[in-house]
Amino acid sequence: MNDSPIRTEFLDFKYDQIERVEMIKRLLEESRRSTSHAAWPISFMNRDCDLDMIFVPIGLLMYRLENGRTLSLQDEHLAINPDLPDDFFTRDYNSPEAQSAQHCLLMKLSEIKDILATFRDTTNKQTEPLIITNTGFVVNGNRRLSCWRHLYFEDKVTYKHYEYIRVAVLPEADENAIDKLEADLQIAPDIKADYLWHTQARMMQKRIEERGEKIEDIATLYRLNKKDVEERIEMLQYAREYLRRNNWERQWSKVDQGDYTFGPLVKERKKLNDSIEKSIFESVTFSTITAGASGVVEGRIYAKIPDIRRHLTPIVEAIHDELPDIIIDDTSMDDASFLLGEPFDGDQDVIGIAKALITLSAEDQVKVAKVAEEVINDENAKERERKSANYLVDQVKKAAVALNNAVDAIDEDNAIIKGLDKLLGAIDDNVDKLRAWLAEYDNNN
Repeated sequence: MNDSPIRTEFLDFKYDQIERVEMIKRLLEESRRSTSHAAWPISFMNRDCDLDMIFVPIGLLMYRLENGRTLSLQDEHLAINPDLPDDFFTRDYNSPEAQSAQHCLLMKLSEIKDILATFRDTTNKQTEPLIITNTGFVVNGNRRLSCWRHLYFEDKVTYKHYEYIRVAVLPEADENAIDKLEADLQIAPDIKADYLWHTQARMMQKRIEERGEKIEDIATLYRLNKKDVEERIEMLQYAREYLRRNNWERQWSKVDQGDYTFGPLVKERKKLNDSIEKSIFESVTFSTITAGASGVVEGRIYAKIPDIRRHLTPIVEAIHDELPDIIIDDTSMDDASFLLGEPFDGDQDVIGIAKALITLSAEDQVKVAKVAEEVINDENAKERERKSANYLVDQVKKAAVALNNAVDAIDEDNAIIKGLDKLLGAIDDNVDKLRAWLAEYDNNN
């Protein structure tokens, strides 16, 4: 589902914020006086509390534009709509235009089809309240609300049960408390998986950069260790650079599956010591990701990344020999040091390759990825051959060690020797076969 029609009933926004606050307040007062008054238990602001529940018109509720789940989608929306101001989603949370755009973004979430299909079945109705602020913004349940709105305005008769929505109202609180509640709710086992990796990483980065929170505190909030948080933020940095190089700035949907590639990139890059090596490894990995996304390079891209790092030197040699047209001759990095050795005429060739790989077109990225894959296949085949060549000697070494251990056990009083003679006979036969093969091998070589 790429778009969702939004009816005029929603666009008109019957209630401004003052009206919403007054209606919510009035409904809460009526509910507390009612014998059917109900509450919803929740942990909020470091204490357990019961939130009053009420029914409100579906048109009253507003999406929370700071919803972490849509953080990347909002960024991408601004990237593909350059006429919109950068503060489109933050300037006015009550903006009908921003609210309508947010509805469309929520309907684009990958899991929304399943949610919509569930509630399209009229036997499935609301079971848990949406959690809202006292001003009518939805803290938890934005996806459900978008689906109910879609269904209700699509067919008000069939889905009349969504005309009024049950909500649990939070007490007045600041944004930090609201954000913490969202984080607490998102890390529940049934919710955590819904957050795309880059969305979660951007939420973490936002806390660090805009609020000055410490990584240790963020790790505690998300129930991760400090190293995991640092790694996620590093992955985000590489993803951002990858998008920039491909002229896809802020188009985060292009790296939705990036946790399988940027994670290994971070881990493997740390194993390299030199800045030029790191740059080349990063660029070759980016090219492989691009080629994989286009279907040119097949297989699991994340599994190729360790091989790119292990075989980096022959990959660079192959790029030098097979793709000379992409190499830049530049002396501006003469003071760079690296550990690739001198496989070519000099280090300047490697510097030129490193610089060239940073500015590759999509077509050249595919060329680099193909060269890298060929080298990896060849090098892995050579490793298998070397392993196979050593296999015979390795197995005889193991047998020799085992026999030495057996000889050392001769003097043990409780040694059991039943069947030993037969085993020794088998050993003698195999030794004779190996000696015969070895004599024939020596004669032929």
